[in-house]
Amino acid sequence: MSTPIRFDSADFPENDAEEIWREGLDAIFEIQRPKDPSVPFRARMESWPLGSMLLMSHVVGGDVEFQRSRRRIATSGIDHYLVHCLLDGTLLSTFGRDIQEVSLGSVVVRDLVVENVGFTRDAPMLTLTIPRQAIDRRTGGALRLHGLSWEAADPIGLLIASHMRSLVSVASAMDDEQARVAGEATLDFVAACVLRRAERWEQSGDPRLTPVIRAQALSFIEGNLADMGLGPAKLREILKVSRTALYELFEPMGGVAEYVRARRLDEAMRRLESPLHARELIGAIACAVGFMSESTFNRAFKERFGCTPTEARRGRAARVSAGGGAHAGAGSTSHRGEARGVGVRTAATIRSLGG
Repeated sequence: MSTPIRFDSADFPENDAEEIWREGLDAIFEIQRPKDPSVPFRARMESWPLGSMLLMSHVVGGDVEFQRSRRRIATSGIDHYLVHCLLDGTLLSTFGRDIQEVSLGSVVVRDLVVENVGFTRDAPMLTLTIPRQAIDRRTGGALRLHGLSWEAADPIGLLIASHMRSLVSVASAMDDEQARVAGEATLDFVAACVLRRAERWEQSGDPRLTPVIRAQALSFIEGNLADMGLGPAKLREILKVSRTALYELFEPMGGVAEYVRARRLDEAMRRLESPLHARELIGAIACAVGFMSESTFNRAFKERFGCTPTEARRGRAARVSAGGGAHAGAGSTSHRGEARGVGVRTAATIRSLGG
């Protein structure tokens, strides 16, 4: 049978429970709760791997803010979509100047490369976590999916919500092969639904080649961030595409130069957050990600993340120091260890999803 990952705050002391609940979702969000909440912390999570995606049932009591910040996008290593079905309570999301209030029973899509903040209040929901490649391979990519939604009265929305509820009802009874088949069928279904609803970025040429060329372009950029000559001319030479085709390929990402700059800064943040680079000079990191000038790097970094590279590194050191402190008495050590295992497994599963 498929083994779910289960968490219930009632099984652990309150402080331990909240810490491990946060750890399970830390792969995706920065989480804020009121400093003096009116009710004790309570949360439940249950998740089932279904082939290349993850199905989750989740609820947390009270008011919670889930933020997908530039910093978290840069350091999480996650490039997924979330498909939520709201079962009760309140869910509000902001991205840029847009505000989206999600109605009960409706289905909404979130793109995890888009900065956004979600606000929930006593909001049980079902979520499909889907790698970008799994959707792009089925749709041809270049779709604007963030904020896409179906109301509860929409027949397609009703079908998606009903399918997600049905999956939860049978997921624990499926063996690994059945779970994989169910996951693939669900991906085909969701892709067909978004393909009919989502707006596609305008592009010329053969659209069937777009996902292949985009994958080649992004792979080349990732492997050559240190090359200070990396830019539109180099990409056109490597990909054998016209200036117009390259522009259209990167228009959803703000253009080639903006995308390369963002990826360089994101990689710098990842290194500043990584213990493997703790002794590496900031100037060396700047050079390693393709910046000729440390002062230019510092300005660009602060513009993107709202802090200097030095402040980012100090912030990580402070979090590590705080996390290493002692908790309650030794009698609860094994219980905390068990709880921590639940959070770590959830986060690791989310990170390991492949298209």
